[in-house]
Amino acid sequence: MFPGRPTKPWSIARGVLLAAALWARGVVAQTGPDGGRAEPDPIALNDSPELPDDGPTSPTGTVAHPPVDEPLPTRPNAVTGTTRPVRARMFGRSDDRAEHERLVAALRVRRRRNPAEPEQLELPGIPDAWFFRPRVGGRARVFVYLHARGADPRENCARFAPLVTPRGWLVCPQGPGMRGDGRRVWNNNATLAHNYTMASLDALFRRFPRRVRRNDNVVMGFSEGAFVAMQTGLMEPVVFPRWVIFAAHDGYVGMNTELYPAARRALRRVYLLTGVGDGIVERTRRAAALMRRERLGRVEVRILDGAGHQLPPDFAPVVRRALTWVTANR
Repeated sequence: MFPGRPTKPWSIARGVLLAAALWARGVVAQTGPDGGRAEPDPIALNDSPELPDDGPTSPTGTVAHPPVDEPLPTRPNAVTGTTRPVRARMFGRSDDRAEHERLVAALRVRRRRNPAEPEQLELPGIPDAWFFRPRVGGRARVFVYLHARGADPRENCARFAPLVTPRGWLVCPQGPGMRGDGRRVWNNNATLAHNYTMASLDALFRRFPRRVRRNDNVVMGFSEGAFVAMQTGLMEPVVFPRWVIFAAHDGYVGMNTELYPAARRALRRVYLLTGVGDGIVERTRRAAALMRRERLGRVEVRILDGAGHQLPPDFAPVVRRALTWVTANR
């Protein structure tokens, strides 16, 4: 067995028997009583004689286990009549999505608008405009109403809404000047009125790009609003080729004759209304004659009996008739 020393036969036999005994001992240790593989002994595998930690401990140092007499929660099976343990359900993406949709729906209910009240159209740097949504689908025509001096634009907008919204949008810009009672004036500034009107139309188009027409719209106005409305219509005849003017005056359309050529090509229908008791009724007739002579669209004039310098007393049927005529395509 060692170099330089002779090996005796009995030493070799003893070594073989010892190796066989050690091998047999290892096989028995790995085999259970039923012939299967036995689990390793934790004490033999650990260098430390301490038992391994098998769970959380209570404040007293003992291992915390659930009470023996407390059963697991179960759920009855309607088919077999047996019970099975209840599994805790975790929230997933579908639950988050459903919760988000529920919150959005609740927010929409809280923000649900009153259809009888106008909405506010925010215009940076100038007074906000009021507007009503149309009750028709698709890309609808816009009706712009320019108020009289000292009028309440919000109140006027609500008055016109039931007649206009079946046909399209109603937008009511507010004049730059304000009186002590909160009413608005245009200060006879047609340039500002034109700018405010176009800013309102642009803001409405940006907010509802697929539902607002850019051209072939209607401009309306009364008294001071009639002056700035006729001027705006002359400046933008493609955008506003249709007019409804209450208390028109030939002086309102007689200025800025350099705008006539473009207006002559674009204007389509103009409806003029004035009360028989209004002091400018003759000037309204002159305005109609001037526009016909200059071929500024097809002009219709109506003089209202029993009315003065005011919106029509019999408001709904008179305005409905004017809107029907001015929006006709023929």
